[in-house]
Formats: sequence, structure tokens, C-alpha cells
Amino acid sequence: MTEPMEQNSCKPRFLQLLLRKVQKGDYQPETISNKKSPSPHQSEENSLEEKLHLNHLKHLEQLFTAPKGEVLEKNPECKKLSKKQKTYPSGSLTLQELKNALTELLGTEYWNGQTELLFNKIQTAHDNIVDWSEFCSHLLLQYRKRDVVEKTKDTFFQGKPLIRHCSQNKQEPTTRILAIFSPSTTHSFVTVSKGGILSFWDNNLQLQKTYEMLSDAVEAPMGKKKIKVWTTDAVYMPNVHKIAVATTSRKIYFFEVSLGPIFEDFHLFALNYIPTSVFYWYNTESVESCSVLLWGDDHGGVSVLRFLHPNKSLYEKSLFEQTGFSGIYMQDIENHCQFLRYTYIRRLHQDSISQIQYVPEDLCITSSGNSQTSLVIMDMDQKRKAYTWKIKRGIKCFDFCKSLNLLVSGGADCCVRVWNRFVPSLPTAMLRGHSLPILGLAIQEEKGQIFSYSKDAVLKIWDMSYHSCLHTVTLKFPHSQSEDALEQGTFPFLFLQKPFPLILISYIDYMGMLRLPMPTQSETNFATPHKAPLCGTVYNAFFHQVVTGCHNSTIAVWDVETGMKQLILNNTHGEEELTCMALDNSGRRLITAARNGTIKVWDIQRGHILHKLEVVEDAEVTGLVPIRKHIFLTVGWNRKIILYDCSKLENVYVPADKTWKGGQLHKEDILAVDYCPPLDLLATASFDGEIIVWNVETQRPHHFVRKVSRESSLGPVNKLLFLQHRCTDQSLQKAAILISAETGNLHWWSLFGKRMEYGKFYAPLKEDISVTGLSATKNNQLLVTGDSSGFIQVWDISDYGTTLSSSSNPLLLRSWKAHSCTVVSVEHFSYGSDSFIISGSSDGTSGLWTAEGTFVGLFGQEKKWSLRVPATYSSHRNAFQGMPVLDSKLEDTTIEKDRYHDCNSCLLSIS
Repeated sequence: MTEPMEQNSCKPRFLQLLLRKVQKGDYQPETISNKKSPSPHQSEENSLEEKLHLNHLKHLEQLFTAPKGEVLEKNPECKKLSKKQKTYPSGSLTLQELKNALTELLGTEYWNGQTELLFNKIQTAHDNIVDWSEFCSHLLLQYRKRDVVEKTKDTFFQGKPLIRHCSQNKQEPTTRILAIFSPSTTHSFVTVSKGGILSFWDNNLQLQKTYEMLSDAVEAPMGKKKIKVWTTDAVYMPNVHKIAVATTSRKIYFFEVSLGPIFEDFHLFALNYIPTSVFYWYNTESVESCSVLLWGDDHGGVSVLRFLHPNKSLYEKSLFEQTGFSGIYMQDIENHCQFLRYTYIRRLHQDSISQIQYVPEDLCITSSGNSQTSLVIMDMDQKRKAYTWKIKRGIKCFDFCKSLNLLVSGGADCCVRVWNRFVPSLPTAMLRGHSLPILGLAIQEEKGQIFSYSKDAVLKIWDMSYHSCLHTVTLKFPHSQSEDALEQGTFPFLFLQKPFPLILISYIDYMGMLRLPMPTQSETNFATPHKAPLCGTVYNAFFHQVVTGCHNSTIAVWDVETGMKQLILNNTHGEEELTCMALDNSGRRLITAARNGTIKVWDIQRGHILHKLEVVEDAEVTGLVPIRKHIFLTVGWNRKIILYDCSKLENVYVPADKTWKGGQLHKEDILAVDYCPPLDLLATASFDGEIIVWNVETQRPHHFVRKVSRESSLGPVNKLLFLQHRCTDQSLQKAAILISAETGNLHWWSLFGKRMEYGKFYAPLKEDISVTGLSATKNNQLLVTGDSSGFIQVWDISDYGTTLSSSSNPLLLRSWKAHSCTVVSVEHFSYGSDSFIISGSSDGTSGLWTAEGTFVGLFGQEKKWSLRVPATYSSHRNAFQGMPVLDSKLEDTTIEKDRYHDCNSCLLSIS
């Protein structure tokens, strides 16, 4: 983080930075005018920091730094401003003085709300004044973030493309380029030519050695004529250090490439048909588990060869020793059943398979040029119905990203199509710009980009969220033949993500390399979205911010008005998994906890750590609750309620108060907690289903909502929620004011009167789903739930749980598929006169929705929104545009009328 600077050192650096921006054209100086500024509804400048220009800052500098009398003499504008201001300490401004100054400079009072937010973010000593150094430090940090984002957009490749001539190919094109990784960070490459020559290159494309396949693998007799045999595809098998090469002679050759000279280990022959595309997969987490080799053939079938013990051997070596023959006849493959298992899937396609890919959840993806079966995603066990894509001219190539559930395809029609994996009927987007058929595609998940390569050696980079072309490269390969006679290889494109991002392209007997820039630490901090499941989201009403926390110990702060990132903290708890977080009552401090029991307190506007708290046990903290100013408590797997007092700012280390008077009453891990300030009551629930309500003042049990004996268990309680408005309404205090979520059931409890359960109903749309998020409106008229299937639901609870006769379910107003994985948190809040819902999910995304279910956008998407302008919401373009990580699989959201008391017209499904 950028620390506040001294006034004398900050001033020149700050102004120099702004002057450079003006010279580059990023900011145009403006003269002060009494003319009203355009409304942000009509301008792209939707933040106060973007609205400030060089002249504004020069005038503000004079107000901040110069004595009052000197400013009045030198600048009549400041004289006019000062008439409205009270005296202030030299070098500082109060909130009202800053408002008056900016109102006069900008010509409108529109920015007063943002001025107050800016003032609260900047002041560090909480003394209700800000000085020039604090003001400059904040703006410098904002410009640094913006510069990093712009730099990331503009830099696509490092240096010029590296071109090499593969003269050893004997003018034959390259069929496939393979990347071979060594234990170190370096890597090398192997090119397999159409004529059967294997060339080995270092990471600078310097040729190291070549290997020519045996003559019997190149030519095969047929009567008096000899038919040339070509290679069709090749694949590298990293866990066994072998290369498998498929040929038109219906053979697959396996070459040992680990150390020393290259040699053929064995080969499969007499395959059913000619293999046209090959793919290999192995489990990187377990070297002892089986690996899979798949190939598609020219009759549209798929062969699956499983190596059961690849760490020991790929085949039965004793059979080779007996026969002295290194070939495996496919009809005799059962003789190797201890090491090999073979299955064949017939006629997936009507034509030859152009590409094949295996997905670890035991799925197979294949493509072909046929219009009726252009692409098929099928279960390897064939127990589920296959998904089939139909494209008029078929599909030549594709790429699939499992974490995003995103599929891209290309082919002869020169168009790149973007698909959701579960919706084969309609593409999410069609990317047009190539003039010749597309031969290669790749998804770069980290930067949200798609690479496409066409037959005319044109490489395009597309933005994944907004489906626009970011950059085009036309590679200039030398060649002696006419363009009409040029023959491209079958698989000329390779995208390599790790350890160094780069692209390799083959063009006839030439090869090119393009190096992509390595992401810097600052780019990682400010330009990348979440890379791990979220543990939760918190809304800061004071600063209009959303705080998201990831399991990888990363915390991000977002502006709810625009969706833009304002701050990110990495490695907040080292390598420990972040489990929960909460804001204190002031909204200035964030409390975070990890799986190992560590707890920290942060200045959420500056990113500074304020306190490190004593660890009671090496046990997961599951709940954090602020109960007084600077005082909060924690619960977790240690089954205890622990208090911490952080009122003394000078104390970095804060000891734990373990003297909770009520003692340790829970017999199992505490999983859920909630606090009710109006009644000063605390509710805790444990893994065995026990729920206890405590009086925080006395630290004694108020009563047991549900008591569980040591011998019995009712199942875990996932969430607790107090309906606080009912607690303050005297007419409703005998109603149900506490909700507990237990798997998919919501239980409603009254804490007064007869103290009994007032209602219970099952919330999710499907069976065996758990409610994992709870939130209510301030007036307790609506309840928002999120569940483990990724759905968000909004309920009318105005009359539910108010009497003992609440036997029927409340009215379900709307429901929509918000995320592809579990919704870990939901929160309802009001912004002006409108209502919104924030959701966080274990799919690594956090979204913003209107209370009616309209999708506003994802925090971290490139295009910002404005909550004042509904036309900027993502739903006005496409409900799932800019949401690549979301699973928009069409779900059956039909609801039984007698179950939910509402009709289909009341149900809104974004999915």
C-alpha cells in the first residue's frame, strides 16, 4: 500500500504525475467556470476522482497548503471560495470546507455525497480534518490502480515473434507441436511433421536433435504400389515421459523421450479405423491412479485406452519378452488386462473426428465437420444423455474451460462461437473478424481472453466478457510456394499457460513463437478477479462498499456504485484458509479469521493491519460478531465464546478474554452465530443442532431454544438470523424473531411467551439442498435465501411466523439461478430508494442483483455500472454477458402452486 507522504515530498511527485497524464492526453486541463457540470448520467466520469482535473487540483493545493491571507491575495477564485469557509488549521480542511471548495470548482452540488465518502476514506486520525498529503496519497493510489489496468489492456506480447524454419521436415507441414516440461522451470518443444520426423527444440526454438520414424512406419506396401503413410496427431504423456504418434496406417507409436537417445518403446497396430485426433490425461495429484489415452477416428468413433498402473508399466512386459515383438495387436489387448483396459464407442459422429478432449469429471468432448453432430459432450459411461451441437458447416476446433463452464468453437465459417456448456442450442456470443477457416482456439482464464488462429496466419485476441476483439496479429511467414498450394498442419496452434505464457504456431514447415507478458504483482493485485471460492461477502453501508473474502486468504474491497475494485489484500493470513469476516460497528475496521484460529483487525480503507489477536486454539473460527464499540466475540470449533477488546489503538497484540461467565455449554463445534442489538441477545448453534440464546450483558444463557443430549444429534445448523425489526415492535415480540437454517429447512422460533417453534418449511426448489445464506429487509417484510444449488429466493414473510398457526409456507415472490456453485452469503441493502441483493459463491464470484432479480453485474468485471442508471446493468445487454464463471444451465424452476401459494407469473428466473 502507498503510505501517506510528507507535504514537501508529495507535492512535486504528485504534480509531475498529473503533468505526465495531461501530456499523454489522459486528462485535459479545464478552466473554472460557473457553468453546471454535466450529470454523471450522461458522462462516463462517474467518480469524483475522475472528475478532478489539473486546474481543480492546483486550486485545491493552494487552499490546503498556503496561509489564508496569501491565497486570497494571489487567487481571486480562492478569495471567493473562502467567504463561505470558517477558519481552519493551516494545511487542513474540514468536511464542509472541502464540500464548499469542490462545489465552487465543479459548479454543482451533485458531488457532495461522494465528497463525504472521499473525506471519510482519507482521514486517518479520525480528527474530522484532512491535509494535503493525505489527499495526494489517496489520489496517487487511485491513479496507480488505473494505470496498471490500462497497461494490462495494452500489452499483449513481449517483443517480436520468433520465427524458425523446420528444414528437417523436408517441406512437409508440421502436424502437431508438443510442450515437454522438465522438473525445473524450463520447457522444451517437439514438432511432429506430417512425414514422421520428430524435432526437439529448446525454449528459444533452437533445434537440439531430430528423430525419423522407421521406414515401415512411413511407407506400407499395397500390391505393387507403395502408399505414403502420414502422421495424423501426437500427444505427450508427462507422467511416463513418452510421446504417442498416430498414423494413417492405423497404428499408434509410443516413443521414450525421458533421457538419452529417442527410441520406440512399443506400438499398437491393427486399430479399428484411422486415428485422427489424440488426447492424454493423468491425475496430477496421484501418480498411482490410472491415466487415459483417447483417440477419435475417421469413422466418428472414440477409443478409450486406460493405463491402470502407469507408474509401473503401460503393458505386460513378459509377453514382449516371450515373443520378442514390441507391438500390441488390438485383438490381443486383453492379454494385457493387468495394465490395459480398452473400450470403443461407435459412431458418435457421421464424419471424421477433428478434435477430442477429456474432462476429469469423466466427460469426453469431440468435434467434427458434420452439421448434425458438430460437437458432442458425452458421459464416458454413457449413463446420461449427451449434449449435441449442430453447426451448419461443422466444427474444426474448440477449447473448454471447466472452471468457467465455457466452451468456444471455430471452423470453416470463420466465426468463433462462445457457448455455455449446458446450452447447445444458442451461443452466448459470435465473434466475427476472421476471413479464413479457424484452425486453433484457446481460453486464457486468468486474463479473461480468447485466442483464435485462422488459416491465413492471423491471430486474434478477444475479450471474454464483452466479446470484442482486443488485438490482431498477422504473422509473416516466408514461403516459396504459391498461397493456393500451401498446406497447413492439422493442429498448428499451441497455447501454453505455465510456467511462462506463450503461443506457438506452425505454418507449413515454419514455426513461430509469441511470448505473452508475465503478470506482475501489481497486476495481480489490481487487475485480476477472484481465484478461489469465497468464504463470504460483507456490505459496508457507511462507505457504500462490498468486501469479499476468498479461501486463498485474499480480501477485496469494491465500490458498490460502480462494481470497480478499490483495494485488495493478499495473504492476509499467509497460507491459511480464510473462514469468516465481519465489519465493526463504525464500518472502518474489518475483522478476519482463518482456519487455524488466527484473527486480525484491519483498517479497511488503508489496508493496514491494526491488531493481531491472541489465538486460543488451533481450531477454525466460524463466526465473528461486534457487540460493543471496539469489542467483539468469536465462536468456532473450540466450542467457546471468546471476547476481544480492541479499544486501545496502540496495542497491536490483543489478548483473549476467555472468562465467558456462561461457560462452555455446546458439546459440538459451534457453526452459526448472530447478534440482536435491540435485545442484547446472542444466538449460537452447534453441529448437533443445539441452539442457545445468551444475554450478552450477563453472559448467561437466556434460554435453550433447543437442547440436545449427548447421545442424540439433530444435524447441523448452517445459519442463524434475528429478525430485529420484530424485536423493536412491541406487537410482534411474541412472534418468531429467530430463524435457523438446518439443511434445507427453515425453523422459526419465538424467544418470549411460550418460547416455541412458530413455523417450519423447506425452502429450496429441489430435494437434498441446503440453505447457506440468510438475509432480511430492515422492516422484516422480505426474506432472502441462498442455497447450495446456486439459487437465490425472495420470500414475503410479513405475516409468516407472527402466530402459532403459521402452518402454510410464506409466499415465494421470485427465484433465480445466480451462481454455478453454493451461495455462501446473501445480503439485502437499500441504496437511495432502490433495493439490491449482494451474493457471494464458492464458484469464486460475487454478484449484485436488484430485489426483483435483475442482474446488475459481477464485482470485478471490466465494464462498470452505475446504480443510478439501470441501462448500465448487465441484464440490459445480456443476462449472462460478462459472467463467464456462472453456470447458466437451464434449470427446471416449475413450482407447485399448492406448495408455494403463488403462480408462475410471480416467478422470475434469470437462468
